[in-house]
Amino acid sequence: MFRSLGRRLYPVSMQIPVIVVGGFLGAGKTTLVNHLIRSLPRRLGIIVNEFGQTGVDGSLIERLDDDVTELAAGCLCCTGRDDLLRALMEISMREHKPDALIVELSGVADPTPVLTTLLERSVRAAFRLTTLVAVVDARHVMQTLQDHPEAARQLAYANLVVINKTDAADPARLDHAEGVLRGLNPLAEVVRVEQGQIDAEKLLARRDFDPSVLTGAGAVEHTPGLSSFTLRTDRPLDPYAWQRFMTSFILARPAEVLRVKGFLTLHGYPQRVLFQAVRDLFTADAWDDDLGGSELVFIGRGLDRAEFEMAFAACALPEG
Repeated sequence: MFRSLGRRLYPVSMQIPVIVVGGFLGAGKTTLVNHLIRSLPRRLGIIVNEFGQTGVDGSLIERLDDDVTELAAGCLCCTGRDDLLRALMEISMREHKPDALIVELSGVADPTPVLTTLLERSVRAAFRLTTLVAVVDARHVMQTLQDHPEAARQLAYANLVVINKTDAADPARLDHAEGVLRGLNPLAEVVRVEQGQIDAEKLLARRDFDPSVLTGAGAVEHTPGLSSFTLRTDRPLDPYAWQRFMTSFILARPAEVLRVKGFLTLHGYPQRVLFQAVRDLFTADAWDDDLGGSELVFIGRGLDRAEFEMAFAACALPEG
């Protein structure tokens, strides 16, 4: 059990600034983090947290393989506090320390325990929590707030709210969503962006996170019945069978299947496919790697894992 980062003390000017990036499933957190990596000519450290046992987001972070720490044993707010402290200790002891640290929360994380950990005296010896960014999908703001208490907490405690994917939302819905967000957190700055394109330098310069927002936060809250599992096969998928599976088990169940992400190997396709879905919307992009097989992470409510496993297995071509 790690409860301290040791006796080494840092002047305030040498503390590593920490930006925490939250946002519900599919809001665009990793897209925003990649934008920061591309935009900031500095050495960045990244801690990525996944809900469930299989990590995908870490492999989607650009250019920083040696500086990405992936914590995929469950959501940091529930099971990963000691993992977070270990990661922070390792980063603080590096010979070449990052100029800033980005902590990307899982999409279902209540941010309270993570923020509290970062504000502990032993952690503040080396790190300085500067900003909590809450990313929201412009199309699903109202439904997310209604159904998912952890998303509401991320927004309530943030000092920067980023309304993402504004190009996919009609103006009236966007104005209404922004009004609701400003009412939920009137002290936060609210910005509208596409593809996570925020002002990276301005974000890094912020020092306005207010620890007092955590006063009286209470117990961790999660959406009831939320679960995650991974579907895998080493055999190529029949593209037509996969199309039927995607339609019936993902796109037709937006209230139950909240997020899907992973890689597909389709028969007849020269490259693996990076597949991501948020409710009934999906993207499929060619992914240049030399790994085989298919692996999909599902996050949702009330999902029958055995039903999904049987249907997915039927998509794989026979051996031989």
